Amino acid sequence: MKIRAITIFFVSEDMDKLARYTDQLQNIKDEVVWTKRIAFPPELKDLDRKVNQIPTGKGVIYSIIHRRAKGELRSIADFLSTDKSFYASVLLNDSKYIDDVAKLVYSLDPEIATRVAILVNEEFLTTPYFPVGSANTINDSLSSSLIYVREFEENRAERVLAFADEYSKKISKEIGIRYLGIDASLSPWMEESTGRLIENHSGEKMFSFGQLYTVASINKRIFELVWRLKITPIGFSELMLPVAEDNVLMERVREGSLTLSQLMALTSVCVAGLDMIAVKRDIELYKKILRDSMAIQFTKRRPYGIRIIPSTGEGEIYLKEYGKIPEIKII
Repeated sequence: MKIRAITIFFVSEDMDKLARYTDQLQNIKDEVVWTKRIAFPPELKDLDRKVNQIPTGKGVIYSIIHRRAKGELRSIADFLSTDKSFYASVLLNDSKYIDDVAKLVYSLDPEIATRVAILVNEEFLTTPYFPVGSANTINDSLSSSLIYVREFEENRAERVLAFADEYSKKISKEIGIRYLGIDASLSPWMEESTGRLIENHSGEKMFSFGQLYTVASINKRIFELVWRLKITPIGFSELMLPVAEDNVLMERVREGSLTLSQLMALTSVCVAGLDMIAVKRDIELYKKILRDSMAIQFTKRRPYGIRIIPSTGEGEIYLKEYGKIPEIKII
């Protein structure tokens, strides 16, 4: 088990306090903590000045831009190009802005696209998962997320969730801010695969009929765990299928047994959304994906995140942080 992220939600105007939070996160040396993060509020005012005061280079990453789709989107890539520790999200809750959002996705450099998410939801989301995680809170506060796929498979999830909850409370107390809870999502990292988890639970290779039920059952199990432990779940708290972060998912995409339509079907049963998928650069296709994503989100009434990596149509794309990512087939 790893604590995937310790995340501070920063709503204060005091940039000296931001520097202090960054130092406090940097000073967490426990090996169980993988990443340290700070999320800024939606629609941040005086962005240029604040960005210049962010203490980068200290092993902390920041979600700094959270804009509504009706706002100005063209400058997002410019901001993110200044530092690879910066992330951004766009809130899409009205179909009349689909064209604008599709143009943004189409325009992104593939490396920057990994740090931009489209959030289909009624409002901005407070979660430690970047890029969508924003400080949509009243006070400075803290939450965490985990990588615990192996423990979930081995029926040890209850113990590690309880540990993460207590550990996060301790860190929150040491920093001196409110503790919000845990995003209990099951998220993969390469060999620790949620794709494999689905295959093991269903007894069949992805994608097979019956696996929608498998995903729904896993999400039900997550809910039961946090309810029994009296953990406050925030954000998504669902199974996640980010293709470029999961070796089994990448292999299934590469061999063509998991296609875009099949992956989207899985998201209808409350997988968090279409995440980290390489899709050929086609603006009309992106519009269709956004329309269908809005329809799914409206039906299931859960936050839905999208990260599309525009690709060339040549079968795969290379990213410095991830290596070779297979392009998903559009069938």
